[in-house]
Amino acid sequence: MSAEEAKPTGIWQRRVDWLAGLVAASSILTLSARHWWVADLIANLRVQLVIGMLGAMLLLLIVRRCRILLVVTVLTVWQATALRSAFQTDDNEAEQTLVAVDSAAAAEDEPRLRVFLANVLTRNPHHDQIIAQVRDADPDVIAILELSSTLERALDREFSSTHAYFVSESQDDGNFGIGLWSRYPLLDGSVFHLNVPILPSIEADIRLPSGTIHVMATHPLPPIGARNFAHRNRHLALLAQRIRKQQQAEPSRSVVLLGDLNLTPWSPLFDDFLVASGLQNAAAGKGLQPTWYRWPAFPFGLLLDHGLHSSNLRCDQRAILEANGSDHRAL
Repeated sequence: MSAEEAKPTGIWQRRVDWLAGLVAASSILTLSARHWWVADLIANLRVQLVIGMLGAMLLLLIVRRCRILLVVTVLTVWQATALRSAFQTDDNEAEQTLVAVDSAAAAEDEPRLRVFLANVLTRNPHHDQIIAQVRDADPDVIAILELSSTLERALDREFSSTHAYFVSESQDDGNFGIGLWSRYPLLDGSVFHLNVPILPSIEADIRLPSGTIHVMATHPLPPIGARNFAHRNRHLALLAQRIRKQQQAEPSRSVVLLGDLNLTPWSPLFDDFLVASGLQNAAAGKGLQPTWYRWPAFPFGLLLDHGLHSSNLRCDQRAILEANGSDHRAL
C-alpha cells in the first residue's frame, strides 16, 4: 500500500479514536453527576450517550481498533445498566396493596385515581388542544405546569362543572405557574414554596369515595449552570424531607407526586430522591418513554415529567400523549 493510500485510513482512524475518547470520557464523567452540573447533564442524557457509544463501537470495529473497542464496549455495558429501571420493576411490587394511580377501571373497595400531568409551556397559544386533550383523557385530577393566567381562566371555564375543586398560582412573566384541578373535594389544598420563592408547588388531600390520597405537584429549576443545579438539588432535597416527614407522621398515607423534575431516572440524583422521599417511580418497567423533545424524534427526547407514588400504591396504566403545542408531552 502506498503512502497516499494509507493516509486517508490514518485520518479516519484518528477521527474514530477521537470520537471513542470523547464518549469514553463522557461516560466516566457521569461518576461526578452528584457534584457537577455538566456531569449530571451527561447522566441525564444517558440514552443518547449509549446511542453514541454504540455508534463509536461500530466505527471502531470497521477501522479494527480492537483494544479501544474493548474499552468502549465495557463502558457501554456499564452505562446501559443505568437504564435498567425502564425495563424492570420492584421485586416487591406484587406484594404491595393493589391500588391504581391512574387506571379508569376501579374496584368498589379501593381508592383509585386517574391523573393527568402536562407541562404546557407558558407561551403556548394552543389552549384548545390542551383542553381537548384533558377532556379526552377524562382524569380525576389535572396538574398543569407553566400555567398562564389566560389558560387558567380557560380551564376554569371548561371544567368548572366537572372539576370544581382547584388550587392554582399562574405566572405570565415566568415558566413556573402551576395548577391542580380535581373531580373530588380537596382537603387542605395549598400552594407552598421550598428554596426559591418564585417556584410554587401544590399539595392537597383528595377525598375519594373510598379513601384519601395526598397529591403534590412541583416544578424545580432546570439544572443548567452551577447555580441552577444547586437550586434544583436543594428543591428536591427539601421536597423529599417534606414527604418523608408527612409519611412518618402518618405511615399509612397514600402519596402521589406529579411534576417536571428536570431530572431523568438515569441520573443518580433521581435515585437519591426516591430513597430520601420513600416514593416509587410509576414509569419503572414501562420502557423508554420520553416526555420532552428538543426535536420530534426518539433520540432527541428526555424523560423529565414524572408520576411518583408511595409504596402502598401501584400504577396500573401509564401513557404519554400526543403533542399539544408544548415541548413536553402530557402524561
